[in-house]
Amino acid sequence: MSISKRSMFFALAVAAFCFAALPGASEAKTKPFKVAGISSPEYRGSKSLETIKKKVEAGTEGRVKLDVFPANQLGDYTQVFEEIRRGSIEMGLIFLPSQFDVMLEIGSLPFLASSGEEMKKQLSPGSYVYEIIDNSLDKLGVKLLRLYGDGFIGVGLTKKPESPADPDVKKDAMIRVAPVAVYKETAEDMGYRTTNIPYADTYSAIQTGVCDGWIGGSSQINYLSFRDVIKYYVPYNCLFDQTAYIINKKLWESMSPEDQKVLMDAVNVEADKSFADSATEDLEFQKKLQEAGVEIIEVSDAERDTLAKHIRANTWPKLAETYGEETLERIKKDL
Repeated sequence: MSISKRSMFFALAVAAFCFAALPGASEAKTKPFKVAGISSPEYRGSKSLETIKKKVEAGTEGRVKLDVFPANQLGDYTQVFEEIRRGSIEMGLIFLPSQFDVMLEIGSLPFLASSGEEMKKQLSPGSYVYEIIDNSLDKLGVKLLRLYGDGFIGVGLTKKPESPADPDVKKDAMIRVAPVAVYKETAEDMGYRTTNIPYADTYSAIQTGVCDGWIGGSSQINYLSFRDVIKYYVPYNCLFDQTAYIINKKLWESMSPEDQKVLMDAVNVEADKSFADSATEDLEFQKKLQEAGVEIIEVSDAERDTLAKHIRANTWPKLAETYGEETLERIKKDL
């Protein structure tokens, strides 16, 4: 072999070696996205991630692969959110931690809507509430794919409240609230006394009588986690539990439009479905609570409507300090 041919062969061999050693295009495209979930594998939100995984991997012909880690396997939602911002976790379906921006709480305004279908409108693209959350996340380096409806929130209690739907009647019950203004103000304006207790300590606090109940979960959460310590459940539907499908913004922008569409189409189906599922699920778990010996204290539509008007007239102005008066006035117009 001549020197020139030998040199050319050597150069080609070196180039091939270097190309093989580097993370090439095909390898980079098939590197799995870590997807964090906060709920148990049996929960419908976790199942939605598995459905999205199958659709995305098939629709992108393996260019995008998703590794789903439910049940806080990658950390709690505040930790996961930080990791998604940095890109060390690519995607998640989690609660949005408001310590990064208080406006991420805006979807939890009390009595923002009275039904799953109305809540879907408030928490879907095109609404002012959704726009606020979307813009807040964008500034934090996170792309909002969609909001997911987990369900309306009630109050689980060890004591039967007097006139539960009358906010002017002070209840002889102290209930645990999350350390968020919207929960505290709503509960107190419904006639309850409140105390801040970490969620992890809530079960034992109710069991030992430190508090008489809690606000912060749907009928499903009350059944799965508190049915042994509560005796009553009031389905106020005063607040709405939601999580968010989010992805690292830079990663999203690096994806091809075709792959973005496949992912968005899969997420949209699950997000749209979640709001209707939450309504069905709520009734299903209220029945399970009854079967477990928990009394459901019914609230009529008329009572709930009166309570909603009271909360919007009295609680919302208190929250104007947090979210801004103009913001709340704009949301009121959309109701």
